[in-house]
Amino acid sequence: MIIYTRPHHTWMWYPYIILSVTDPSSLSYVGRDVRSIIIDVGVHKIFKELKLQEYPGGYERWVYKVTLMYYVVKGRGVHDVRPVIPDYPSDYPENPVKDNISKTIRNIEYALDNYPQIPWIIPIQGSNDSPRTSVAKCVEELMRRGLLRSDYVAIASTCVTRSSKLLYELAKIGRALLKDKKIHMFGTTMKAWKLIDKYIDSTDTVNHSLMCKEALGKMCSNVEEYVIGWKLFLDKLLKMEYITKEDYERAINSLSRKS
Repeated sequence: MIIYTRPHHTWMWYPYIILSVTDPSSLSYVGRDVRSIIIDVGVHKIFKELKLQEYPGGYERWVYKVTLMYYVVKGRGVHDVRPVIPDYPSDYPENPVKDNISKTIRNIEYALDNYPQIPWIIPIQGSNDSPRTSVAKCVEELMRRGLLRSDYVAIASTCVTRSSKLLYELAKIGRALLKDKKIHMFGTTMKAWKLIDKYIDSTDTVNHSLMCKEALGKMCSNVEEYVIGWKLFLDKLLKMEYITKEDYERAINSLSRKS
């Protein structure tokens, strides 16, 4: 299982980067032999922080925006770039999006039909009140409509839950239904990784400041502390066998210019 992330500073090397279309500055991480990039659509920013009900300018504009970022990243020499089709979350109770599953399916159809050349990650959404059943139904509907036209899908209703049991069950459901696909899960907890890694191909996290809390008893607040937290994060990846020894050493060595 590959762990995608984005270090706190661009001089911290890491091979698997997740960018956000809502943060153009994240493009500064592109380069220095990045091996693979996922382009995230900014669900947390739009639906959690801004509490919007729709993507700014509409879903068509947002699909186009993601497509533009894809071509920018490809133009910088990254071979493996996988953008996500904009979806609608169900797991922000303070800002519920009505008909989030049907709207997500509409976006999938639009993106696949209008930008078939893009190697999309297809998001599988669910409902907050019945995540297991609804995720399975979403997969079945996408199959019925012939919309699983990519080799990479994402179980997208996982960013908020801290339940390792639920993440495990969703990973099992996804693998049972999508045997021939690569599967990503968004924002899973580190505690769940060993439960889900036999079922999925990748996940992501950007909560490295929690490593500072573990190491220093508080959240990171300066470069030196972020270096400490990042080292601890890399140590955990190595121990859990989610990073090779060679990549670990290169990542650690990249810190010498600032630490």
